[in-house]
Amino acid sequence: MTEEELQHPQHPIQVAARRSGLSTHVIRAWEKRYQAVAPKRSGTSRRLYSDAEINRLSLLRRVTEAGWRIGDVADLPDEKLSQLLKDEGIPSTRSVAQPPELEAPTVEQLVKLSMDAVARLDGPGFVQVMERATAVQSTPVVMEEVIQPLMTAIGERWRMGRMRACHEHFASAHLRSFLGEVLAQASTLSDGPALLVTTPSSQTHELGALMAAVIAARAGWRVMYLGPMLPADEIAFAADLTRARAVALSIAYPADDTRLPAQLLRLRAQLQPGVPIFAGGAAASGYKRALEQIGAVLPDTLADFDRDLEALRRAGD
Repeated sequence: MTEEELQHPQHPIQVAARRSGLSTHVIRAWEKRYQAVAPKRSGTSRRLYSDAEINRLSLLRRVTEAGWRIGDVADLPDEKLSQLLKDEGIPSTRSVAQPPELEAPTVEQLVKLSMDAVARLDGPGFVQVMERATAVQSTPVVMEEVIQPLMTAIGERWRMGRMRACHEHFASAHLRSFLGEVLAQASTLSDGPALLVTTPSSQTHELGALMAAVIAARAGWRVMYLGPMLPADEIAFAADLTRARAVALSIAYPADDTRLPAQLLRLRAQLQPGVPIFAGGAAASGYKRALEQIGAVLPDTLADFDRDLEALRRAGD
């Protein structure tokens, strides 16, 4: 590999984490606090690491494992880091061992690995599988073919008595944290059109909204994520304040709230006429009449949502 190829920024942080043996959290901390590496940014503000930077992160991991403090070695050149390891008799190029099943996992394997981690209540293991999933699969695929089947399977096992409430709460909490971190990373310095994402009043489940927010942010939208259960007046106010180009609503549970149709009509009446409303989720079909009445866009999948956002963005350019 030529020097130019070594320095070419091309790898997302999930790949850098997998190849260096560090978590994404540690990589970002070392970057922010110690300027250990300086990744470039893509057009959508995603960190992109070169092979040389990943090699440096791996060296730093090996050195800190040998006992040095990161603050004392972060500014050392690679040659000096290699010498420190050599002096200790530690190979500086030893690769990070990966479990065999993580070499080229299918979505089915990723769901199984995630389920196994949930069954053990293994937080670090669960996050590792999620990071691996985002490194080897596209964002819509991770959302629809890993996370959604995982949560469905957990719900089924809970109903059958094969899992407990603590397992569902564990998975939901860790997914909220993981998706929130991915969203924060993807949203950094984004200057695209504004998209407001939330769930309406009485809609307590927010994972669908978080997934939609991540999809949009990674596509270059400037996402304002407002969490769950927001009344129509507040959604409209926030959309006006941020000059949102569109509003996305996740409607997952319950499917029979008699108050929600009126909230949807109220929201449409208060939004600017040119601001479209996207709506989706497991319970959206329960409000199909009201959603059609307000002219909502109803993507069947997150991949469709991604394409609809791109079409809207092109139409506004």
